[in-house]
Amino acid sequence: MKRLTLNFSLLLTVVATWLTFAYSGPLLSALEAYGVKPFTQFKLMAFTLCFYAFVLALSRFVNAFKPLAIILMIVAAPASFYMLQYGIVIDPDMLINTIETDPAEAGDQLSTGFFITLIALGIVPSLLLVYIKIPKARPLTQIKQSLVATACFCFLAVGIAYTSYDDFASLFRNHRDIKYRIAPFNVVSASVSVVRQKLEKPAQFTALGQDAVQTKASEKPRIMVVVLGETARADHFSLNGYDRPTTPMLSELATSEQLLSYKDAMSCGTATAVSVPCMFSFLTADNYSNAARSSSNVLDVLETAGINATWIENNSGCKDVCNRINTIVMNENRCGETGCYDFDMLDELKSWLQNITQDSIIVLHQMGSHGPAYYERSPEKLKRFFPECKSRELTNCTKDEIINAYDNSLLITDRLVSQVIRLLRSHNELDSSMMYVSDHGESLGDNGIYLHGLPNWLAPKEQRHIPWITWPTKTFEMTKNNSDADISHDNFSHTVLGYFNVETSLYNANLDLTQINERYANASTTP
Repeated sequence: MKRLTLNFSLLLTVVATWLTFAYSGPLLSALEAYGVKPFTQFKLMAFTLCFYAFVLALSRFVNAFKPLAIILMIVAAPASFYMLQYGIVIDPDMLINTIETDPAEAGDQLSTGFFITLIALGIVPSLLLVYIKIPKARPLTQIKQSLVATACFCFLAVGIAYTSYDDFASLFRNHRDIKYRIAPFNVVSASVSVVRQKLEKPAQFTALGQDAVQTKASEKPRIMVVVLGETARADHFSLNGYDRPTTPMLSELATSEQLLSYKDAMSCGTATAVSVPCMFSFLTADNYSNAARSSSNVLDVLETAGINATWIENNSGCKDVCNRINTIVMNENRCGETGCYDFDMLDELKSWLQNITQDSIIVLHQMGSHGPAYYERSPEKLKRFFPECKSRELTNCTKDEIINAYDNSLLITDRLVSQVIRLLRSHNELDSSMMYVSDHGESLGDNGIYLHGLPNWLAPKEQRHIPWITWPTKTFEMTKNNSDADISHDNFSHTVLGYFNVETSLYNANLDLTQINERYANASTTP
């Protein structure tokens, strides 16, 4: 069978047109939603086409035209699918979040729709490109063809950009997310940024809090259990006023216990890879950077002060937070191929509590409500809300089905946290405390957005508004009437230090919830 033959200029134009329009759904949807004028949309698409053609024409000088085009199509197809499916954007943080996902978690993202899109928009056009033959030309002629194509498309791209400067400047200034919706440009741009970060000389580890000392010891060993939640949003906790019983056990405890649920808590970021290192660091959300991973966190500082720290992992990793402390990983060997439910960590906690001889902190890192396979987070016998979404492609389910599956996952968090409290209450020989904090929230189809991971400046409130619950001993007695305090992950590390009476130059009393609560309580009783 004779192969189809196209001259280079025509094939270049066809490929650039395909790259511009085949994956443009997310971009065009956003432009339409933002009310961008049709002519401005046309100019942006024309510029994008010319830019792709210019880059591809350049690649021919090193005989990389087809390989580059194939790579771009293969990465653009899944990027376009996920942007359309979940309403996300592709930026460096999203790419890092993807890279740091473990195989089990990554498997949750694979679906029939993903493979159909990859085949239809990635593999098939790549095979067609391989099949199409470019007529052989003498080296000098090939160089001439490439030069002409490069010059023409460069001229067109510059011309469009120059004549559309005001429109483009206004568009990208008012809607910074646009550049993260242009596939495959967004994937390449994010990849370059991430590779640059990885190639940078690793930052030398900075030991912080070397001056940390515990100034006051309690009569009994003082312990804190931190339940580090995953993907929980505050407005889906019945404890916070949600109209469905997603936290029945905690709500029951709240009637008789000094249980406090902060109703206006915000996360540092919208992805585990950002929020977890951030909340355990001594940086705030406004000045957080990845450099925090190369310095001591609050658990390291506690160890310096003589307080034991342990981490139990039931998620995709601690994001470098637990690197220097005792860590227990829940895995298939413990619970089988399906992994462990969060309440399986209770056995490890029971064993840990029986061996306490000094002030200690333990972190239980949940799988929580991680999506899109929310239905896998709760066993069938404990589900309460039906029918639930049983698909990883959330757009194939109704919003009610998605919410049912998500709310069922919260029942497991409710069970875990309430049982932790009951377990601690049974240990009279210990001075106990518990804090439950989620790493970030979740979008459940609100305004067509799903999951999490959008940049903070773009993310809806649902991705950052988190539940934060404390079960206090005497230290927190005065907090009952302070559940509306405006708090964030910025408060976490300083509250932990305050609870253990650790003094260090890193400590900020203004961010210590026990101090803030005391101040509020005093204010509320002052005539």
